[in-house]
Amino acid sequence: MKFRKNITIFSIIAFLAILLIIWFWIIGSTQNDMRSEHPLDIAENSIPMTDMPFCAVMVPGLKFKIDTGADISSLSDEDAEKLKQMGYEVKTSYRPITGRDGYGRYIFSPKRYTVTLPMGGYKVSKDSLGNCRYTYSGRPANKILNVDFAPTADQVSSLGLDFLRKYKLEFDFNEKAIKFHDTIPADYQHVSDLLCNVSIKDKFWSAKRLYIILSINQRPQIYQMDTGLQRTAIKMPEEEIKRAKHILRDDSIFTMRHSYSAKVDDKAWVEFGNRCGTKAVYYYDNQEDSYQMNPLNMFEQDLVIDIEGQAIYFRPYQK
Repeated sequence: MKFRKNITIFSIIAFLAILLIIWFWIIGSTQNDMRSEHPLDIAENSIPMTDMPFCAVMVPGLKFKIDTGADISSLSDEDAEKLKQMGYEVKTSYRPITGRDGYGRYIFSPKRYTVTLPMGGYKVSKDSLGNCRYTYSGRPANKILNVDFAPTADQVSSLGLDFLRKYKLEFDFNEKAIKFHDTIPADYQHVSDLLCNVSIKDKFWSAKRLYIILSINQRPQIYQMDTGLQRTAIKMPEEEIKRAKHILRDDSIFTMRHSYSAKVDDKAWVEFGNRCGTKAVYYYDNQEDSYQMNPLNMFEQDLVIDIEGQAIYFRPYQK
């Protein structure tokens, strides 16, 4: 009887171990063959960005949400068709892909798309007021080969951490553009370190989730860095309202899926790396992380996010 019990326990442990091996194989199987056709630090590498949500218009008619809160990248049926019409092959393979997508949902897809992604090729000009105008040259400046996507029926495609971690991401505030780099651009200064995988559960997903330590009203806390947050610079749960130092105003927050009522402190004292000042803090609850921040909504300054190097850089002056 005891022997049978031991066999049963061993079989369960062996089964769970096999499942764990399969799971780590799945989450480690994306973007392994991804590479750029040419070095990224070349001319015409500015890619215009739209607002709400922040999307990179890789080439005219093809835009992707830039989302460090998503584990994996996703490609809509409409954008898959656009790529085909542009002459790019969209390969379908039955290899599972899983993680949080650009809509904040956890998905498990039995298939994936692998595509060549065109990018850049814009010429930038400025008017007398400094407003930027983008003119497409007619061909992309570069291509990213072998990009894996989870298929989605959603309207907006996204570039998640599995893609973004491969590059240094420069966000040009005045040009309203993103630039992908292989190395940190010149003239940037280190501002803050980033943290990755702060909890055990983070290790069970396909990309290193990003976090940063912020001090709000002299109270430090770990925040997830999510460039997918719309309008919100810093998000805290409603239970933290008691720590606010100022009169709060009412507001509404709209995500890709829902809307929420929020309270806002427009003058909270925020310490961010070696920077500090007053910033807006939004108090509301939803199904996402309780503590989040989006540096693209937080600063009116050029910045670089280095995911693999786990750091954020600012340009200390205007160009």
